[in-house]
Amino acid sequence: MDPDIIKGRYGTVVVGAGGHARVVVSTLRAAREPVAAVFDDDPQLWDKRLLGVPIYGPIDKLSELEGQAVIGIGDASIRQTIVNKLQIEWATVIHPHSFVDPAVPLGEGSVIFAGAVIQPKARIGAHAVVNTSATVDHNCIVEDFAQIAPGANLCGNVSVGTGTFVGANAVIIENLKIGCWSTVGAGAVVTKNLPDKVVAVGCPAKIIK
Repeated sequence: MDPDIIKGRYGTVVVGAGGHARVVVSTLRAAREPVAAVFDDDPQLWDKRLLGVPIYGPIDKLSELEGQAVIGIGDASIRQTIVNKLQIEWATVIHPHSFVDPAVPLGEGSVIFAGAVIQPKARIGAHAVVNTSATVDHNCIVEDFAQIAPGANLCGNVSVGTGTFVGANAVIIENLKIGCWSTVGAGAVVTKNLPDKVVAVGCPAKIIK
């Protein structure tokens, strides 16, 4: 491995080498941000390439990183573990074909994918993901490590707790609070507040776990 990668001279490093990482690499390129390398803990991937970007490992080597990195792993608990382990600078990545109101604060390490819309007075936490064509309307809060999956819609004044996953094409109606580390199933329509650590599915959404 070229030592200049760790010195941050070639661009942003992506952590993780799966499907989510592919979209992160693509988003960085669309934003005209150079991608230096991908790091993963799977030795079978080392010295291979992801969208032409070399893969190295293990991830712990990034403790020496002098540049920026962004996590390309969908699982919120894994993202949190990596962040707690690595005391490095985290990049915030915004696809140029998304809309983010200029006044919206974005936490470090957050990623906004193509087609996403984030409206005024919203707030996005650290290492959160607003995925492809998802919408976050006015006064919404997406806390740290949460993910809003492709096509999901948060109506106005919705709060999504830390680590929570809102599934593809789910809808959360206005003025609701979703707890931490919960899962809203794909296509669900949430019409009531949800507590921490539950799984809710259906229309209207009901807690099943």
